[in-house]
Amino acid sequence: MKHTRRGLARFAMASLAALALMGPAAPLWAGSADPTPETIVMTVTYEDGSGREMRELTLGEVMELPVSGFETSTVWTEGVQRFEGVWLEDLIAHLGLNEGTLELSALNEYLVDFQADEIPGSKALVAYRHNGKLMSAREKGPLWIVYPYDEGPEFQTELTYMSSIWQLDRIIALP
Repeated sequence: MKHTRRGLARFAMASLAALALMGPAAPLWAGSADPTPETIVMTVTYEDGSGREMRELTLGEVMELPVSGFETSTVWTEGVQRFEGVWLEDLIAHLGLNEGTLELSALNEYLVDFQADEIPGSKALVAYRHNGKLMSAREKGPLWIVYPYDEGPEFQTELTYMSSIWQLDRIIALP
């Protein structure tokens, strides 16, 4: 197959045009821009009496729930960090997801199953602030499940680290 300079230029232009068209399909917060209260940060899928339903949550809606926080070090950051957000148990109670299996998934499709009845008391925080600042996707946000890792060895296990989902963007309640 023979490639000409003109053919390669057309291919490059077509590729750039295709990328430009794909841009709007990405979630608004998928880039490095800081999220705002209007930013949709999560979709929640669940069963109700009429079938599967989907709900979108904005950062503002999450921030309206009771705020909690703590300071801890993590294996992904240097030194002690401050995290603020909402307890996962408060978020799932607000959403009415108090039973069954919940799939929590990240922007990169990483997923962890939680049993809803095991979440209360787990100290899992859905953080939206890290050291006082809202988190972009580049900074593991806008939502990151963190635990008070420094509180004891029970928070320094592989299972806890694997449950520390950053770029959390979906909760799916399994029937």
